[in-house]
Parts: sequence; C-alpha cells; structure tokens
Amino acid sequence: MTTLARMRRIEDPTDLMSKLEALQEAVAAVRQTFQVQFQMELELVGMPGTPNPDLIAYGSTLAVANDQVNYQFACGFPEDTARALTKILFAMDDDEEASLEDMGDGLREIPNVAAGVWKAMRERSAGEQYQLGLPIFLKGNSWVRYFPRNVNAIGQTLRAADGTVLQMVLIWQYGQQAGGARLMSTQTVDGTATAGRSVPTQVLQEAVRAVVDTCAIQMNLALEVDPNPSDPRDADVEHGSSIALTSETGGWQLAVMGSRGSCEALTRNLFAMEADEMPAMADMADALGEIANVAAGVLKASRAAAGQKVQLGLPLFMEGRGCFEFFASGIQGMAQTVRGDDGLSVHVILIWQEG
Repeated sequence: MTTLARMRRIEDPTDLMSKLEALQEAVAAVRQTFQVQFQMELELVGMPGTPNPDLIAYGSTLAVANDQVNYQFACGFPEDTARALTKILFAMDDDEEASLEDMGDGLREIPNVAAGVWKAMRERSAGEQYQLGLPIFLKGNSWVRYFPRNVNAIGQTLRAADGTVLQMVLIWQYGQQAGGARLMSTQTVDGTATAGRSVPTQVLQEAVRAVVDTCAIQMNLALEVDPNPSDPRDADVEHGSSIALTSETGGWQLAVMGSRGSCEALTRNLFAMEADEMPAMADMADALGEIANVAAGVLKASRAAAGQKVQLGLPLFMEGRGCFEFFASGIQGMAQTVRGDDGLSVHVILIWQEG
C-alpha cells in the first residue's frame, strides 16, 4: 500500500489538525537547527502532504515516544544536498568528497538536534512529555515509500536560497485510538539486579528469543540460532524493519533484516501465500514491520521483568546494509543470525548508545 493510501486513512479532521500542528513545530525546529548549524534560512515549499520519495536518497530518523503516541522525527535529503550539508558540518574542502560514513555521521546529527528542540516545544505548547530514541541513518527512500499497517506520515519540503532542499517527515502510530495498533505498555518490576542498566549482550539474547518465539507462534516457523553474535556491518541484508525502544536510562534500536529471498520467505509464511508467489514490496513492509513490532513487544516485556520500563517506537521499512554500516560516535551494534529451512537466514540486529 502506498504512502498516499496511508494518508487517506486519517479520517478524523481534529486529529489531522493536531498532527499538522505537530508538523509545524517540527518544521520550526528544523529551520532553527539550520539557522544555528549552517547559518541557512529555509523556506517552505508548497503545503504539507504526502512525503515525496523522489526527493529522498538518504535520511535520518529517531523515535520520539510516550505512552500515548509514537513519532518518528525524520529528515530526508537528495544526494547532492546530503553531500553538501555533510561537507559544511565537517568543514571539508571544496574538492573533498563526502563518503557514506561521513554522511551517516552528519545526517544523523540534524534530526537529533532538531528533535530535541521539537521535544521542548511540545512540552511547552501541548504539555506532552517524550523520550528520545537513537538517531538512525537511512539509505534509500523505502522508509517513506512503504509503511506497515497503522503507520501514517506527513511531510513538508523546505528549500534554501542556494538550492539546498530537504523534507521534514513526521511519522506516527496511534496508541489506543482508532486507526492504529494499541501500544504495549508494561510497568517496571522491582527487585532485579539489572534494573535500570543496559546490558547489551543480555538484551540481544532477549531480542533473538523474542524473534524466534514470534516466528514460531505467528507462522509455526522453527528457527535455529547461530552460536555467536556478529558485527551487523558484516550482515548480508537487503531489506528489513527497525523499531526503537526508548527508556529513561537509555534505549535500543531492534531490527529484523535479511536478504531479499529470506524477507520474501518470511512474508509468504506470515500471509499464507503460495510457495511460488512473489510478495510485493508493500507486503514485505507489512510483514517485516509486524514481526519486528510483535518481537519488540516481547522484548519490552522481558525488559520490564529485568526492571526497566520501555516505550516502543514504530516499525520502519529499511533497505540495504548502509543503514547499519556506519555508526555515529558512541553508538554500537551486535547481530545474531537465526536460520530456517530452505536457506532462510534472518539477522536480529541490536543498536545501542553508550554513555
């Protein structure tokens, strides 16, 4: 299903107005960030509407969540803008080329700063309190082309006098309101040794078990776990879904990714398709988003049992290893591979930030 179709599902005019107000403040936060970081004035181009994937080659997003609504605060850029902004951020010479690693570092910083500004604005204007997730680099535009069920988006294009162009994209999923999946909310359990602390290896084990259990329950699909964790930058992945888990003491990004063939196999299993049926990309976005969402709910419950209250973000469809190939300073990752019959191979990836 296309992004436009997702937008048409927003039938409550009052709710749409509230999201437009949130978008206006998000746009203001991005404009303020560009004034400070780049000494650049951004002007609005047209009206808010469906995000335009054709204007996006790279981007960055982070979760902004509470127990009522989850947002993804995202900025998308054409390639020339992405490279130009990166060169400005890192004071590179005119003849220097910005690498993918440089762009990953630079583009993550923009929504990271702007989302902090927006969070403060929402606290003042709407009395809303949020937790921020980790900034994640996005390669390609599948994240605005294909959304899982119950996920909506609205975007605003901005342009500077020198031709710099970007899109501010606000993506959200409802809590208990009609139109979205009910957020899974758990409370902190007292009395455990790990309360309030991030233990990456332990959390990865919990995440892997959550994915294995989700596939077993939802698809009767048996998966075996490889014995050793690996570096996610070495994983052979083409598509997947990523979801943020945020808390007051830190957070993670959980991703379920695999080759095109493995992602198609998961989709066929989940939607009971014929063995020779080729799933559409929108079907893969739905399937992988559902698997990541349910597994994250299981992980959320296990974190609560370990003494840590966690809020879930929303699943985003991702493409390519480039999304996890380069980590910003302080961000680390581990992966664990799970395997099934007929060559099915899925990588469970956990990203976290130290400090």
